[in-house]
Amino acid sequence: MSDKESNSILTGQLVLLRHPIESDRDEFVALRQASREHLEKWEPIMPDADPFGVGCFDREIENHNTEREQRWVIIENTTGKIAGRITLGNIERGPFNNGRFGYWLGSGFEGKGYMFEALTLAVGHAFASRDDGGLGLHRVCANIVPSNERSRALLERVGFVKEGYSEKYLQIRGVYEDHERWAMTAEMMNES
Repeated sequence: MSDKESNSILTGQLVLLRHPIESDRDEFVALRQASREHLEKWEPIMPDADPFGVGCFDREIENHNTEREQRWVIIENTTGKIAGRITLGNIERGPFNNGRFGYWLGSGFEGKGYMFEALTLAVGHAFASRDDGGLGLHRVCANIVPSNERSRALLERVGFVKEGYSEKYLQIRGVYEDHERWAMTAEMMNES
C-alpha cells in the first residue's frame, strides 16, 4: 500500500480525503497556480507568503494534523488527482468545541459534486467521537463572501444555517470584505 493510500482519512463515491504528504507538493502547487484566477477572488492572502507560490505547500505539511488545525487534500477517486483542499482550522476545545472550515476546488473540478461530498465527509469526521476516530467537535462554521453563491448553496445543501453577517470581517485582495457566518452543530447533523 502506498503512502497516499494509507494516508486516507475518509472515502466517498467521488472523492477521498487524506492529509497531504510531501510527494503531493508539485501537483498541489501546479493546481493552485493553474487555479489562481478562479481562487484569489475568495481567499485571504497571508502577508508573509504567496498562497500560489512554490512555498505554499509548506504550510499544508506543517499544519495538516495538529490540535488546532486539520488539512485534507481532496482526491478524485477515478484519477487519483488532487482536486482541492479542505481545512478545519481554529479548532478550540473545552466548552466551545468548535472549528472553522475553509475549502477550495481547483479549476476544472467544479460542478461535479466533489465539494459537496468532501465537505459532507469532513463534517461527519468533525462530529464523530474521538473513540470512533473522529474529532469529537460540537460545532463547525464557515464564513463566506456574500457574493459567493456557489459556496452559499454548498453550505445550505450540507446542512449549515446562516447565523449572521460580519462587516469588514476578513481581508481579501487587500480589502476588508463583509462575510456571512454559517454554522452547524452535532445536534443539527443528527436531525438531518
